[in-house]
Amino acid sequence: MNSIIPKYLFCALVVFALLGNSAFAEDTSFRWVQLAYGISLDVPSHWTVFSQDNRRNLGAAGQAITDNAGIKELSGRKESLLAMNAAPNPTGAMIGVSITSPPDYTQNDLAAVTPGDLKEVSAEALGMFRKLEASGGPKIIEMQPVRIEKFNNYRVLVMPYVRTGINGPSPWQVTQYKIPVSNRLIEITLSHRQSDAIVWRPILERVKRSVQF
Repeated sequence: MNSIIPKYLFCALVVFALLGNSAFAEDTSFRWVQLAYGISLDVPSHWTVFSQDNRRNLGAAGQAITDNAGIKELSGRKESLLAMNAAPNPTGAMIGVSITSPPDYTQNDLAAVTPGDLKEVSAEALGMFRKLEASGGPKIIEMQPVRIEKFNNYRVLVMPYVRTGINGPSPWQVTQYKIPVSNRLIEITLSHRQSDAIVWRPILERVKRSVQF
């Protein structure tokens, strides 16, 4: 009888073939960063961290697109804590962390959400994206189902969607995690180019799992 390689062993062989011997080296690919409001996470050591001025420029651009689209400004004040691009350029993945104070909803609100409510949130988000697109925002290819997950024992509103790429033809997968905590909303945005998902997904999943607040 021919021997059959167990599935788990086959997967391990594929990973080692992709990564070479680096899997056995000392782990220096990630570093721990401490942000404001007690938020911390592991991030890739070699990625480009945006300066405060660059984050402000991104915020100003987002505000301009929102204003031009005629979308009513949210009541809370949004503050960007971290923005990172994967190296090298053109980038294939991004990490963003921001805070909005006060939040528009609470943990109790998320606990009371129904499947119908989630469909309504998804439809409203798509409508907003279409308005932003007409004012210079990215084109949304697909609005994926909005869902609620648990994150560090907190309920999280998860909003995934696919948008067009900026520096190439491949679409980008974007997932926003919105976490109401006491008097603020933590928003973590993880995005990657779909054509290179085999590289970016494991990295972003590790980043997500490392988040503490």
